[in-house]
Amino acid sequence: MINQQDKWGSERTEEEINHTPLFPFSPFPLFPSRNISWNSSRKTLVLLALLAILLGQTWSVVPTGAATSREEVIEDLHFRVDILIFTGAAKARVILKNKGEGRYLAEVAAEAQGLAKALSGNRRDNYATEMVFRQGRLLPLVYREESRRRGRYSLKEYRFDYDQGRLELWQHHEGKGLLPKWETALDKEPIYDPLSAFYNFRLGALGRLQAGENLKVRGIPYPRPEDISIQMGQEDPKGRKVMVTLINRVFDDEAVVVFAFFDDQWAPSQGWTRVLSFGKVAGEILPESKPLNGVLPEMRASLSSRFQVPDSK
Repeated sequence: MINQQDKWGSERTEEEINHTPLFPFSPFPLFPSRNISWNSSRKTLVLLALLAILLGQTWSVVPTGAATSREEVIEDLHFRVDILIFTGAAKARVILKNKGEGRYLAEVAAEAQGLAKALSGNRRDNYATEMVFRQGRLLPLVYREESRRRGRYSLKEYRFDYDQGRLELWQHHEGKGLLPKWETALDKEPIYDPLSAFYNFRLGALGRLQAGENLKVRGIPYPRPEDISIQMGQEDPKGRKVMVTLINRVFDDEAVVVFAFFDDQWAPSQGWTRVLSFGKVAGEILPESKPLNGVLPEMRASLSSRFQVPDSK
């Protein structure tokens, strides 16, 4: 039995590690690699999940629910994922909802197709971030990672408590519900979960990069600190090229790289990466997608007030 210790000294069993729901920056298993071992499976799909941070995709089935009367879906992106010669090995979707009063909900969903679905054990993963627009950016409030596979259930909930200045991890335990597992201080440097980082980058809240410029984003520091480096490339007919470099926990701190193109509305149109033992993995946006129309309403209101013509009286 393999165990890992977290910062509170508690141990993670091999079963918990393998079943932990993960997301872009933190991948999860789907396909087996050549030796069909589970750990190799995780390593094979890690870059698929890294690709997702720019394509807004994970391996769940559907978003957690339709928008209520008070919610407005302001972005709905659909993607096709190809692996080597297997076109359409998976489909993916990302949704952004405006909940009103400066609050937003980002959800990601996807579904492996055909053989991939069987190999994953009909795995279902849901990821969602509740955010609030404040000081020109989206601040994460709660980030959830939820997974179901072969009858087992896992849930992690990261709670950003800005009043108390701490970030807490709560984890589900069968028969006990959510229990606290870990916490760290929220200092002056912002901490982003994958979805809030994804949208803040696209909205320009982290700054608009010029070709050749780099940006570092601080991710959730669990189980160890993590920085994500974003480098802007040259613009060409396919769009704005972006390269993301990060340290991946599954690869024992090995650096990995993902490439993507963004269109004029900063929607990810294409993305690709390469798995060392598996080959190229690519994703492409589908025509039925409805990208975010420019900026958030709060950002438009801020721009309008900034350029308002003074009363001549």
